[in-house]
Amino acid sequence: MKRKIWHRRVIPALCMAIGIGLLMICLCLWQGAVRANESPTHTFLQAYKVLIDPGHGGSDGGATGIRTQAREAEINLDIACKLRDQLRLQGAEVVMTREDEGAVGKDKNTDMRNRRTMIENAGQDITVSIHQNSFPDSSVCGAQVIYAPGSEKGMALAACIQAQLDAELKPEKPRSITEGDYYIVKSGTAPAVIVECGFISNEVEEALLLKDAYRQRIAEAIAKGIADYLVQG
Repeated sequence: MKRKIWHRRVIPALCMAIGIGLLMICLCLWQGAVRANESPTHTFLQAYKVLIDPGHGGSDGGATGIRTQAREAEINLDIACKLRDQLRLQGAEVVMTREDEGAVGKDKNTDMRNRRTMIENAGQDITVSIHQNSFPDSSVCGAQVIYAPGSEKGMALAACIQAQLDAELKPEKPRSITEGDYYIVKSGTAPAVIVECGFISNEVEEALLLKDAYRQRIAEAIAKGIADYLVQG
């Protein structure tokens, strides 16, 4: 009788202890997975700060798609946010001039001045402005990176990003990097580029730019180009 009572008391207690132990192990594994997802996958960019400027915003929608009238500003923001996430996974500190659909100022002039102020004071290593291109000839297509006239570092950054975009997107007629006398690339002292991710005036390219997976590929290619410049340069 005593043996049966012992079994009835000890075995359930033992099972409960084992169950609690397994639960604690699972909890620890889950917490470790969460921390891993929140932490950078790599840390080779942890010494660098990148400023990302999603072009346009608010009432300034930028260019519009030839078929769907899609707003450039919204495409810019989505690619910029994807790029931000890629760079943070590699350990970089990222500053954005905007992170929502709004503009950076109440009107165009104020918007541009505010962007310039951020670029001049953020202390970043490089500046990357995200845009989409447009041209009256709808056959023109392809991603292209622009840098400030006379900027050797800007040219080197542009070349790294252009090379990765061409490798990833595999355009039939790759475009070359080019100088551009634009307000953003001339702001601040850090090397700066404008990445024209494609032509939304081209029907085929517009359709691609409306796809989330294609935008992700663009963001990853830009991130690789940035890493090439920062780490190897």
